[in-house]
Amino acid sequence: MAHIVLDARGYFTTTGRYIRKLVEGLAGLEDDHRYTLVLPADRLAEWSPPSARFRAVGSSAPFFSLAEQVGLARQIRELRPDLVHFCMPQQPVLLGLPRVTTFHDMTLLKIRNAKKSRLVSWSRRLIGRAAFIVAAHAGRANIVVSRFSADDLRRFTGAPRRSIVLTYEAADAIDEAAEAVPVPFERFVLFVGNQVPYKNLERLFDAVQDLASTHPGLGLVVAGRIDDDGRRILQGRPDMTRDAHFTGYVSDGALRWLYENAAVFAFPSFFEGFGLPGLEAMRHGCPVASSSATCLPEIYRDAAVYFAPDDRDGMSSALRRVVDDPEIAADLVRRGHRRVDDFSWEWMARETRAVYDRALRSRDAATAGSPVAGRPPGNG
Repeated sequence: MAHIVLDARGYFTTTGRYIRKLVEGLAGLEDDHRYTLVLPADRLAEWSPPSARFRAVGSSAPFFSLAEQVGLARQIRELRPDLVHFCMPQQPVLLGLPRVTTFHDMTLLKIRNAKKSRLVSWSRRLIGRAAFIVAAHAGRANIVVSRFSADDLRRFTGAPRRSIVLTYEAADAIDEAAEAVPVPFERFVLFVGNQVPYKNLERLFDAVQDLASTHPGLGLVVAGRIDDDGRRILQGRPDMTRDAHFTGYVSDGALRWLYENAAVFAFPSFFEGFGLPGLEAMRHGCPVASSSATCLPEIYRDAAVYFAPDDRDGMSSALRRVVDDPEIAADLVRRGHRRVDDFSWEWMARETRAVYDRALRSRDAATAGSPVAGRPPGNG
């Protein structure tokens, strides 16, 4: 029986689905491992253990903080684990315990935070790169969620190829009943995600506006609350109030309705580690038009039409193909249903548990992974 600690401080964030699905999947596997989750202390009471093999402790240590390096390290050591899984690369450097780390993407290292000064942003990326390098070389395995992320991890950290194991994520159907959302358009292009510059929302708006000039009644619907980046875009683009609609908070049922009623789901991002929203759209029968950047062709394959994210005309053309041709849209829906079934959270959990088992047997760092281990169907 092994005791495994999961650093799950991101459990309740928008990127916490990976952790939640991992815990759910591990609970459904038959083994005798015990698991302790490190959760945000102020939300510890919100969590319920999925089985008797799971418990949780609270931590107030922020990511990339002195408290993380000292207090969290001490707390984890006191738990006396056989293995620690850091579900994000942010972690105590001098932990002195066997560890596994999941690297979702290299966004912190590749994308400048426009909200910070150049000096602050540069400093954060420098510190982040050092932390990522240490984490990638200190662990017994490094988990990635796409081959693109594996290549990026090696490029930025020099992580040994043998240390890397690929465990794709997945997209479940939303169980909640569809809840109609009032939108001011007869037909709409759907965008789901935050509005940071690398998500490329402003160029998508331009492309939809080009399309709307010949398609009266068509507009862009942005699911979710408008954030600071969205407000910045709006301040410089008063015309967006006519051809774009920000929904505000959407429930799961409302998001399901948006997926099921959109003419096309657009994913114009410059950078992704996996691309979950596009798979969610496919799961709910929405045709997908996607950026051809980074991992997205790897994940979506032939279930999307593609455009270069910096090509406004190409983006408009891709959207136009789907909006104008019901046969193309229907074919994308069929391909999307097939593609999304290639991915499974249960498979991800089984592969991750296999990484744990190899790491527990290994005495050396960076020997418990494999760059092509455990590929799900359709990803060979």
